[in-house]
Amino acid sequence: MKKQNFIKLTMIAWSITWGMGLAWAGPAGSQFIPQNPVQESLYLAGKNVEEAWEAFHHAALGGTLASPDMQTKIEEALHTSRLLLVDARNAARDNDTKTVFKITNRIEKISDQIKEDSQRPKQ
Repeated sequence: MKKQNFIKLTMIAWSITWGMGLAWAGPAGSQFIPQNPVQESLYLAGKNVEEAWEAFHHAALGGTLASPDMQTKIEEALHTSRLLLVDARNAARDNDTKTVFKITNRIEKISDQIKEDSQRPKQ
């Protein structure tokens, strides 16, 4: 009888814990809705940087980067893109829309190149 109660209590505890985890996680998908073109540009630039990092990280862990020189090149580009993202956010804070768009376009180009280089096969 005690064993059955233990199992019931364990199942209840698991149900509560698992259910609360789902409640804390919230709905799937992004909840950010840009209010203006500057916010959207910054959001997309941040997303580009994250995608570039993920592509590089996947290739680095998989051992599929073309060469050590390519790895260095990608790491430098990632560093540059992150610094540019900070600059873009500062420009947005200063209401310098033209600079925000200029920097975020540059981030997009760098991120696209990182993704491409990360997929380049070993020689």
